[in-house]
Amino acid sequence: MIRTLCTCVVLSGVAGLSGVVTGHLWNRYADENGLLRFSGVYERILAAQAGFAADPRDRLVREASVFDE
Repeated sequence: MIRTLCTCVVLSGVAGLSGVVTGHLWNRYADENGLLRFSGVYERILAAQAGFAADPRDRLVREASVFDE
């Protein structure tokens, strides 16, 4: 009885820690790769309607080309 209880406690602990580590790694992956969350999709739609570039480097290239002219 005690052995079964200890086994269940250890397995549930391992499962819980695995879930926490997986969630943490997924959040780091999402942050590094700029994956959109629910609010990010809405912000991208608003930016497209306002005429902002999706990539800030595009704006810098356009500004640099204006100075070259």
